[in-house]
Amino acid sequence: MYKMYGDKLFFEIPSLSDDQYRRWAELLEHRLGVIVPKERKLFLQSKIWSRMRELGYVDYDEYWKFVNSGIEGNLEWSQLVDRLTVHETSFFRHQPSFDLVAEDLGEKFVSQQKPFRYKVWSVSCATGEEPYSLAMMLHTLCRQAEGDVNYGITATDVSSPAVAIAKQGVYSSDKLINIEASYHSHISKLNDEMFVIKEYIKRRLAFGVFNLLDVNKPSNIKYDVIYCQNVLMYFDRSVRQRILNGLVNYLNTRGLLILGQTEINAWAHQKMTRVDRSRTLAFRLK
Repeated sequence: MYKMYGDKLFFEIPSLSDDQYRRWAELLEHRLGVIVPKERKLFLQSKIWSRMRELGYVDYDEYWKFVNSGIEGNLEWSQLVDRLTVHETSFFRHQPSFDLVAEDLGEKFVSQQKPFRYKVWSVSCATGEEPYSLAMMLHTLCRQAEGDVNYGITATDVSSPAVAIAKQGVYSSDKLINIEASYHSHISKLNDEMFVIKEYIKRRLAFGVFNLLDVNKPSNIKYDVIYCQNVLMYFDRSVRQRILNGLVNYLNTRGLLILGQTEINAWAHQKMTRVDRSRTLAFRLK
């Protein structure tokens, strides 16, 4: 396991065999719908190995047995998923999509009966930057509106550790660069390095763990906006289609489905119409 590089000792990551790669890749596809192509074998290997080292495992097959065994295995799977799913995110990522949500709120507030409650689902919330961005924006807009309007946000992710971080609402100060000064009233500085989302914003969010492969299960919940960005790219095309078709059933009347610009091509649904808005990819329930 250890090798010399010059006069220094370093730890060598054992290779994941082709059979082992296929087994792990098939497990990810079966449980999460996530595709790990052969060219990303080294990524898969490094993420699995880093978790194995934390637990003291040195054999991929032994760790495989543990992940697939009983309650402890299920808990460990949750930890591993957190390593294998990407949580690269930031506050107010892709401003044109946020502008579209603000515009949609304004239009529906004018046309709908009062009191009006605007419901949003952040489908892949990662560590919370996306739903908190939506909440800060919606809170500001609702306070500015002349009338009885309120909002609520459901935020979900397949990774329970990521959701646990999101619930805390604590972030490093370098993330402030993406938050406009007008929204700084919604945060509190803990020190020079950290800040926290204020409680009245947090109370508007409900966090939960959700696997997108379960999107076609019956549900009575309906949303005015489903915000689904930077997650579909990890699924096979047929799975993407199935997920999108399932999300349609969660939309309220004239509901808006907002996607990442490059995540899906040639998707069409008889109940949906494409929103004509530059620099965004969105569909509205007819």
